[in-house]
Amino acid sequence: MKRRGGLPRSWRHPAAVVAVLVAVAGGLIGWWARASVPQPAVEVAVAPLTAAAPAPEPTDAAAASAPARTPSNVVVPYVEPPKPRAVAAVGADAAAEYRRRARYPRSAQPLLTNDADPIVRDREVSAVESRGRNGAEPTLRVFPAAMGFESPEPAVVYAELTMRGRPVSAKEIRGTLTTEELVPLGDVLFHDDGVGGDAVAGDGRYTVVFPGDKLGGALSKSYLVQVEATLAGDEPRKGAASFLYASPDAHLTGNYRDVVVDGSLVVGVEIEVTSAGRFHVEATLYGPDGVEKVAWAQAAQWLEPGTHWLDLGYYGLILRERGIDGPYVLRYVALSTTTEMPNAKNRVAENAYRTGAYQATAFSDRPYEDPGLLEAAKRIEEDPMPAGIDAGG
Repeated sequence: MKRRGGLPRSWRHPAAVVAVLVAVAGGLIGWWARASVPQPAVEVAVAPLTAAAPAPEPTDAAAASAPARTPSNVVVPYVEPPKPRAVAAVGADAAAEYRRRARYPRSAQPLLTNDADPIVRDREVSAVESRGRNGAEPTLRVFPAAMGFESPEPAVVYAELTMRGRPVSAKEIRGTLTTEELVPLGDVLFHDDGVGGDAVAGDGRYTVVFPGDKLGGALSKSYLVQVEATLAGDEPRKGAASFLYASPDAHLTGNYRDVVVDGSLVVGVEIEVTSAGRFHVEATLYGPDGVEKVAWAQAAQWLEPGTHWLDLGYYGLILRERGIDGPYVLRYVALSTTTEMPNAKNRVAENAYRTGAYQATAFSDRPYEDPGLLEAAKRIEEDPMPAGIDAGG
C-alpha cells in the first residue's frame, strides 16, 4: 500500500537519520580540513581499528542532539607553519647563491678541490644487488662495465655472488637481453673462465659480452639484462642491469688548440660530423699535475657534416680566483649527439690536451654579471617571504 506524502518508512527510523547526518557532516569536515590546511602539509594516517564492545543503541533524544564526529581511525595532525625568520634566512641564502653564480657565465663554472668532477660523476656505474628471503646471503651483484658503450665496441656486463663480501661460486648464471620495453632479444650464459672477454678465471666475477654489431644502428638505445643465478641447494637470486648503446653522429678528431680571448682561456675541440644534428661538448680543466681541479666548461651547436671546432670558454675570473698557474690539462672531454633523446654519448677522452703555460694573474678579474641570475636574486631580496606567510608571527 502506498503512503501519501511524508517520509519513506526507512527515513523515519532515528538511527537512519543519524547515519545520514554523520555522513554529510563527515564530508563537510573533510572539505573544511582540505580548505583550511595547505594540501602538502596534511598527512592522513589511518590507524588500525581495535576490537571494542558494541556501543548501546542511542535513544531518540541522544541521537538528535549528538554532534557529528570525525571517525576515530582518521588522524589529521597539526602542522606548525614554518618560522618566518627561518624562511627569510633560506631566501637570503638563495639570493647569495644566485649572486655567486652570476659572477660566471652559465657555460663555465669553477671546480673546487672537494668538488666531484661532473663528467666522471655522471658516468659512475652502480651495481644492483639482490638477496634471498629475509635478506639471506649470498648477494647477487649485477653491473655493466660502463654506463654507456659506443659503436662498434662490445657491451660488457658482470655478475658476482658474494658471501660476507667474499666471492662465491655459482652453479650457473644466465641472463636475458631485452629492449627497454622488455622485448626479449636473446638468452646468454655468464662465464668465469678467463676467456671470451672474462678477465681472470675463477675470480668470482662472471662476464657476458654482447657484440656491438647486434646492438648498434639507432642513435642511442637502452638495453636491460635480466639475470638469474642458480645456487646449489638454495633459491636462485635474480637481478638486472641496464646500459646505453650509442652510435653518435660525431667523433673527436684528437686536435685541440688554446688562446686567450678578452681575458678568458678558450680551448678549441675539433670534431668530425657524419650527419647533421646538434652536438654538445664539455670538458674539465685541471692544474699542471692533472690532479687539482680548476674549472668546467661546455658548448653546443647545430652542425652540418664535416670538420668543425667547438670552443670551450673557461671564464677568466674563474682561473684567476682559483690561483693555479698553467699549463692546464684537459682532463676529461665528453662529446654527445643531442639531436634527440636519449643523447648518444661518445666514450670520454682522458688527458686529452695540455695548454700553454699561462699565469693565473694574467686572466680577467671582471665578474660576468649574469642578468637573469642577478634579477632572480633581487626579487628574493625584495620579497624573501613566500606568499601567504605572515612575516610578523
